[in-house]
Amino acid sequence: DGEDFDVALIQLHIARIGRLYEDVARVAGAYVYVVSWESRELTSVSLVRWSFVIVCLSLPSPSQCSHFHVVSCFFLAQPFIFFASPPDRPQLPSLVQVIFLYTCLRFNMEYIGSLPVGTLVLYMVYLAYLRLSGHFKERWTDVEKLALIKRESKVNMNQSIYRPLGLLRVGDLRGRNIRSRDLGLPGSFYVSILYDPARYADARASSELANVDVSSGCAHEIGSTVSPGITASPEWNSIEDSAELTHVKHMLPNITDILDHTRHEAAGSMGGSERKSSIGYPIPTPITERIREAVVASDNEPATNTRLSLLPWEESHGAVVLQVKYTEVLSSFFDNVLGEVVIPIAKLVGSGNKGVEGWFRVLEAGTKDCIPGDEPESPRAAPGPAGDGDAGSYQRSSSSGKGTAPPIEHPQVHVRVNFSPTVIAGDSALQKSDIEASKVICEEMARTASGKQSSGGSVIGSSLNTINTVRTLGGNLQNQLAFVVDLVEQGRNAFNFSSPQITIVLFVCLLALWSILATIPTRIIVLAVGLVQYSATFYSKFFYKPKRTVRNTSDEVDKEVTGNPLENLCLSIPTDEDLRRTYFWEAKREGERERKKLAAAKRESRLEKLWKTQWHGTLKIKRNDPDTSLWRWESAFALIEGHRFIWWKSEKHFDTGEASEGSLFFAGHAGLSGLSPLDLRELPTGDIPSVVSIFGRGQQGQQKVTCLAPDYTAKQTLENAVIFASSDTKAEGDM
Repeated sequence: DGEDFDVALIQLHIARIGRLYEDVARVAGAYVYVVSWESRELTSVSLVRWSFVIVCLSLPSPSQCSHFHVVSCFFLAQPFIFFASPPDRPQLPSLVQVIFLYTCLRFNMEYIGSLPVGTLVLYMVYLAYLRLSGHFKERWTDVEKLALIKRESKVNMNQSIYRPLGLLRVGDLRGRNIRSRDLGLPGSFYVSILYDPARYADARASSELANVDVSSGCAHEIGSTVSPGITASPEWNSIEDSAELTHVKHMLPNITDILDHTRHEAAGSMGGSERKSSIGYPIPTPITERIREAVVASDNEPATNTRLSLLPWEESHGAVVLQVKYTEVLSSFFDNVLGEVVIPIAKLVGSGNKGVEGWFRVLEAGTKDCIPGDEPESPRAAPGPAGDGDAGSYQRSSSSGKGTAPPIEHPQVHVRVNFSPTVIAGDSALQKSDIEASKVICEEMARTASGKQSSGGSVIGSSLNTINTVRTLGGNLQNQLAFVVDLVEQGRNAFNFSSPQITIVLFVCLLALWSILATIPTRIIVLAVGLVQYSATFYSKFFYKPKRTVRNTSDEVDKEVTGNPLENLCLSIPTDEDLRRTYFWEAKREGERERKKLAAAKRESRLEKLWKTQWHGTLKIKRNDPDTSLWRWESAFALIEGHRFIWWKSEKHFDTGEASEGSLFFAGHAGLSGLSPLDLRELPTGDIPSVVSIFGRGQQGQQKVTCLAPDYTAKQTLENAVIFASSDTKAEGDM
């Protein structure tokens, strides 16, 4: 009986077919690599050996192969074998060469049938070695680890070259004639601000860009406005940061100050009465594989990727996208985008520091056009000629003439966009913090793109008849697909010692078959098999007389209960899905260990180059329950940066850019404090030597934090860092 239709099972079977295809493609790729001259030594070895095999096998008998011919071919292949041999196993090429030479000289074409069977037997011997040495399960336990390494390698491609950051600021958002397309009624709308790195790239350029820049795989959300209510002329005065921008701010200690500084400058340029909320977003310089002038390098960046080069901002395919969306409850199930306004980055760069400001038409989603809107009849404030930026190029005078025709009210959005690309003056201007900040932002954008590409959407809205038809046809397709995939995987796993008992039986049978094929000429065996087949059919046709037997119901019941022994034996062979589930948690542990190792390296680099911490490490913080008098130790990751003591829930929360649990500022009366009598009474005696009490200005005024260091040495290091941070004379000035 088959299983009911399930989309998840269909996706699982397709993934299993994909893994089988990857195995075949891996073998084909290895063959193509051998003959493609990518490695000259390896291809030369394969060419010499192939020619040698053909020459030797074409001779009628081994005796006709002269000693001079054999020795010359042998020594001709030696230099290539030397260059292609692995350095850690120098004895392997000699052994393989001896076996290869002996086989070519002594092999007789009369016994060609033993060649494929013998090859399979030798391969099964190798698989048995992997099973005995404990490497069999690595194929399943290293899945998470290898996938993580592959994903990190793609992310590191973005970081292989220093990409200066450009600062993008969007603000002064308001709309007019914003109505629903179906009924033309006002509604509750908000604007989602996006940065699309490949909006103006065609299919070919988009594919090339995705190969070198993982972050270009999706549009990155900068923020979204808060809906002012039901109106056709909304004014979006408040903009909230997106989750991606929030993570970037948490991971970079000084990026908030930079964005706030540009926010004040942008707001100041709009005039005192027209100041609107704005949002800033750092974007890395686009990259390309085209050969360009040498990138900036210094002692802080010793290694660069010569395959990649920076692309000028004027040639960028990116754009700022403003999506006008509904805020109704049902819009979350359907497409809630009313339209988009697209402003290319190249045009922002061409406008200089003035930026772009004006009204723009709201067009269909996915558009690449940037059409300026109509000039309002009574503008609220006349902008000066200097502060209008490129508004003059986007403004159109109202046409006079046919005054009787009513004007077409197109939905429009007013926006001001500023973009300031970062310019590196020379080697001295390139700092470690700049390089690390660029890496962190590229990594966050690549992680967001990878997450959006792996997630899928669901479609709601289908008739019951269609659902029933899909369930019926999909269920049959699902079961047939599962049967074929299981059969292929079980057939392969029968030979790789997934079930040692069955594989040993097959190995003995193949070894016996190989012995027969190596002893008796293949043509004799083929003749014997054909004669046996015709003899069997001749006997059953003319001499065999079946006997009539009385059917016994109990025998049929026993047969149905026990089943076919051969079928049961085949069904006992595990499939790849069975093996994946068997080693699932072990693979998860391997992946988690690899993730921690990669995260630790990134964390140390970020703490050293960006945060410039005096101390960082894991400890436990005392938590008091406000409802009861109980307390507990909670694990945390803390650091001292400048005059601040900051802690997170764990190292993972710090790595992923989550908000901190709390912080203390060392200013005024701050530093270390002794344990109170209440602390001495509550704390266990064994914890007191490792307890550190720190006080300073917290979010709610003066605050004290009690920490438990891992050991006494860590306690001394933490106390020295707190004393240095709190006794610095700059602390008072920073406050």
